[in-house]
Amino acid sequence: MSDTDLMNPYAPPRAQVTDTHDPADGLVLAGRGQRFVAVLLDGIIISLIIWPLYFVFGGASSLFEPGTAANPFSMMSHMFLAMMPGYLIAAAIQGWALHAWGGTLGKKLMGLRIVRADGSRAGFVRLFFLRGGVANVPAFIPLLGSLWALIDMLLIFRESRQCLHDTIADTIVATAASTPGAALAAR
Repeated sequence: MSDTDLMNPYAPPRAQVTDTHDPADGLVLAGRGQRFVAVLLDGIIISLIIWPLYFVFGGASSLFEPGTAANPFSMMSHMFLAMMPGYLIAAAIQGWALHAWGGTLGKKLMGLRIVRADGSRAGFVRLFFLRGGVANVPAFIPLLGSLWALIDMLLIFRESRQCLHDTIADTIVATAASTPGAALAAR
């Protein structure tokens, strides 16, 4: 190559282009922002399932019935029963997604997958009951549930990027492209 080629401003660029991730390098942990967007997407998806069914099953009608202010327990139990079909359907859909590709619908849209800490596929029982149960069941305990949820979320700022429920279930959230060893169950 001559000196003229190096100084020519109209010459095509000569750059070496390489892939940013080599699968041989191992797992690429999901970014905190990616995980946050995935959780937001899951919330939107679940809301689109739960709220229409809530109104179909008459959840809002208890607010307008005479005498509901006098018996708040009756009103709350009516609202709870109206929400149950939506919650059950949303849990079934997210459970299927966890089984099918190792992540919720939000994680699927973000290109993420939940795997064991060694990169192997995490089973449905581990994902749905251990990881999901540890994250959601304590939230039903007044006051302590809020503290649990706060601690669970804040632990993502560790170097391992694992929330408390990830640590307990021995899982990590990684990019789907970096988890070829986590074979999918449903085809």
